[in-house]
Amino acid sequence: MGDALTLSYTRAGSGWVAAIGPVCLHLDDRNGVVHPAHAAVADAMPATLPALRATAAAYLDLFVDRRRACGDDPAPWWLDEVEFRDHPASDPLVYALHFTLAGDEGGLWTVDMRVGADGHRPIRFERRQG
Repeated sequence: MGDALTLSYTRAGSGWVAAIGPVCLHLDDRNGVVHPAHAAVADAMPATLPALRATAAAYLDLFVDRRRACGDDPAPWWLDEVEFRDHPASDPLVYALHFTLAGDEGGLWTVDMRVGADGHRPIRFERRQG
């Protein structure tokens, strides 16, 4: 399947940022370096991001009435960024995929994903107006 993409991390405030195409990844700092658990998951994402995006979008579609959210616009969920969260209770690790939806001006839709031995599973979603 070709060579794996190596992510390049850049310091951003108190954390780190990387990108997979147009999708920005935000990772926590751990003693001056990228959080190792976050980096381990993020480094595998170039190959898995399309499937993770599809899983999270399908999860949103289970709960969201798109007609009410954005009218008749058939546009897909647009993945803007991935945010790794270092919560004390994040064992296993949890990260968030942030989506926007055409026609839902200012809406930010988030799907929390839990990393487990059997893969990455959506566990929660929310919508914020921004």
